[in-house]
Amino acid sequence: MIVVFTKFDQLKRDIRMKLEDEGLDPETDLLAEVERIFERRYVAPLGEPVPFIRFESEGFIHQIR
Repeated sequence: MIVVFTKFDQLKRDIRMKLEDEGLDPETDLLAEVERIFERRYVAPLGEPVPFIRFESEGFIHQIR
C-alpha cells in the first residue's frame, strides 16, 4: 500500500497563516510545524509506517517512507 496526500500546499498555507496569527515567524518555524502536524494528523493514524507521496499544485514533493 502507498498513501497519496493531495493538496499538501494548502496545508502549508494554512499553517503559515496560523503561525502569523500567533505572532511567530513562518519563515523559521514553518517547515518544522508542517512536518509535526502532518505526522500527527495524517501519518500517525495510519498505524504502521507506510510509504506515502505528498502532492502540491506547483509540482509535487515526492517522499517515500
